[in-house]
Amino acid sequence: MLSRFDSKGKAGAVFATLGILLLIAGMIGYTFTGEIEDVPTPTATNQAFFADEPLPENVLSPFVAAEVTITWDRDDVWIGLVDEDEKKRCEDVPTYFANGVGCDGSSIKLVAGDSAALASDGFTWEMESGTYFAALGAKDSGIPAGSEVLVEYRVDLGHSLLSLLISIGAIFIGAVLMYYGRE
Repeated sequence: MLSRFDSKGKAGAVFATLGILLLIAGMIGYTFTGEIEDVPTPTATNQAFFADEPLPENVLSPFVAAEVTITWDRDDVWIGLVDEDEKKRCEDVPTYFANGVGCDGSSIKLVAGDSAALASDGFTWEMESGTYFAALGAKDSGIPAGSEVLVEYRVDLGHSLLSLLISIGAIFIGAVLMYYGRE
């Protein structure tokens, strides 16, 4: 079949094939899971504690849409996500002032999550580019030191608007090149 095409037509076939493969890959998507480790135990009531390690970054955010679902195993704690600046701001505040300056569960600037969220529901967030950390706090009273909170995440990757336009554009360009590259 490719013998009927000149170099433009063969290039068009390559463009169309790549566009179709990209379109199918984005429609199928990809999911990966993991745990957020080293989150300190919230031993004080209504105070935010932060994970040491950030969540994986979406460096390809213009090309790949990522939806993050976070769940945890205890209903006596809340979990949210904060950006790097909010984490630094709250860590620079002495602990005995934390409730008065907006670093508690009700006034911390969460990017996602809620201090009233239930562990059974978790929360979902459309991931943006940047560095984000898990924030954890006790709801009613601090939980005993040494208690562990299992925090899991699931990331679903798929098409962004840009990747969808690129795949459709590649298919269209490929079709045009194949049409004009016939012998």
